[in-house]
Amino acid sequence: MGETGDATAAVSGELDAETAPRRLRDSEHWFDRGAETVIDLSGVTRVDSAGVALLLAWVRDARAAGASLRFVNAPAQMRAIIDFCALNDVIPVGEPLAATQPRG
Repeated sequence: MGETGDATAAVSGELDAETAPRRLRDSEHWFDRGAETVIDLSGVTRVDSAGVALLLAWVRDARAAGASLRFVNAPAQMRAIIDFCALNDVIPVGEPLAATQPRG
Protein backbone atom coordinates (compact mmCIF):
# COMPACT_ATOMS: atom_id res chain seq x y z
CA MET A 1 0.00 0.00 0.00
CA GLY A 2 2.93 2.29 0.53
CA GLU A 3 6.67 2.43 0.95
CA THR A 4 6.43 2.95 4.71
CA GLY A 5 4.83 -0.42 5.42
CA ASP A 6 1.76 -0.46 7.64
CA ALA A 7 -1.18 1.55 6.36
CA THR A 8 -4.83 2.33 6.91
CA ALA A 9 -7.39 2.54 4.12
CA ALA A 10 -10.78 4.14 4.71
CA VAL A 11 -13.70 2.68 2.78
CA SER A 12 -16.95 4.61 2.49
CA GLY A 13 -20.27 4.44 0.71
CA GLU A 14 -22.00 1.29 -0.45
CA LEU A 15 -20.36 -2.14 -0.67
CA ASP A 16 -22.72 -4.11 -2.85
CA ALA A 17 -22.97 -6.05 -6.10
CA GLU A 18 -22.78 -2.85 -8.12
CA THR A 19 -19.71 -1.33 -6.42
CA ALA A 20 -17.69 -4.38 -5.32
CA PRO A 21 -16.00 -5.17 -8.68
CA ARG A 22 -14.72 -1.60 -9.08
CA ARG A 23 -13.54 -1.45 -5.48
CA LEU A 24 -11.65 -4.71 -5.92
CA ARG A 25 -9.87 -3.31 -9.00
CA ASP A 26 -9.09 -0.06 -7.16
CA SER A 27 -7.52 -1.94 -4.23
CA GLU A 28 -5.14 -3.98 -6.37
CA HIS A 29 -2.00 -2.51 -4.76
CA TRP A 30 -3.14 -2.12 -1.15
CA PHE A 31 -1.14 -5.00 0.34
CA ASP A 32 2.64 -4.98 0.89
CA ARG A 33 4.63 -8.06 1.92
CA GLY A 34 5.23 -8.11 5.67
CA ALA A 35 3.10 -5.04 6.34
CA GLU A 36 -0.20 -4.76 8.15
CA THR A 37 -3.11 -3.14 6.38
CA VAL A 38 -6.05 -1.88 8.41
CA ILE A 39 -9.26 -1.21 6.50
CA ASP A 40 -11.55 1.23 8.30
CA LEU A 41 -15.17 0.48 7.42
CA SER A 42 -16.77 3.27 9.47
CA GLY A 43 -17.86 5.13 6.34
CA VAL A 44 -19.74 2.18 4.84
CA THR A 45 -23.41 3.13 4.51
CA ARG A 46 -24.85 -0.06 3.04
CA VAL A 47 -23.58 -3.59 2.52
CA ASP A 48 -24.89 -6.82 1.04
CA SER A 49 -23.42 -10.27 0.52
CA ALA A 50 -21.32 -8.99 -2.40
CA GLY A 51 -19.74 -6.48 -0.02
CA VAL A 52 -18.84 -9.27 2.39
CA ALA A 53 -17.46 -11.25 -0.57
CA LEU A 54 -15.27 -8.21 -1.28
CA LEU A 55 -13.87 -8.46 2.26
CA LEU A 56 -13.10 -12.13 1.57
CA ALA A 57 -11.31 -11.13 -1.66
CA TRP A 58 -9.23 -8.61 0.30
CA VAL A 59 -8.33 -11.32 2.82
CA ARG A 60 -7.27 -13.56 -0.07
CA ASP A 61 -5.23 -10.80 -1.73
CA ALA A 62 -3.48 -9.86 1.52
CA ARG A 63 -2.52 -13.48 2.15
CA ALA A 64 -1.26 -13.86 -1.42
CA ALA A 65 0.90 -10.74 -0.94
CA GLY A 66 2.27 -11.98 2.40
CA ALA A 67 0.61 -9.11 4.27
CA SER A 68 -1.58 -9.10 7.35
CA LEU A 69 -5.01 -7.53 7.26
CA ARG A 70 -7.69 -6.52 9.70
CA PHE A 71 -10.93 -4.63 9.41
CA VAL A 72 -12.14 -2.09 11.98
CA ASN A 73 -15.31 -0.09 12.59
CA ALA A 74 -17.53 -2.51 10.67
CA PRO A 75 -21.16 -1.35 10.66
CA ALA A 76 -23.78 -3.50 12.38
CA GLN A 77 -25.31 -4.60 9.05
CA MET A 78 -21.95 -5.96 7.92
CA ARG A 79 -21.27 -7.70 11.23
CA ALA A 80 -24.71 -9.34 11.01
CA ILE A 81 -23.95 -10.79 7.56
CA ILE A 82 -20.52 -11.98 8.71
CA ASP A 83 -22.11 -13.62 11.77
CA PHE A 84 -24.94 -15.19 9.75
CA CYS A 85 -22.46 -16.65 7.26
CA ALA A 86 -20.20 -17.90 10.10
CA LEU A 87 -17.22 -15.99 8.71
CA ASN A 88 -15.95 -14.56 12.00
CA ASP A 89 -12.86 -16.77 11.89
CA VAL A 90 -12.13 -15.87 8.27
CA ILE A 91 -12.77 -12.12 8.18
CA PRO A 92 -10.66 -10.40 10.87
CA VAL A 93 -13.02 -7.70 12.14
CA GLY A 94 -11.33 -6.02 15.07
CA GLU A 95 -12.08 -3.34 17.58
CA PRO A 96 -12.65 0.26 16.48
CA LEU A 97 -9.60 2.45 15.96
CA ALA A 98 -9.39 5.56 18.10
CA ALA A 99 -8.07 7.59 15.18
CA THR A 100 -7.44 6.50 11.64
CA GLN A 101 -5.29 7.87 8.89
CA PRO A 102 -7.52 7.46 5.82
CA ARG A 103 -5.87 6.60 2.57
CA GLY A 104 -6.21 9.39 0.04
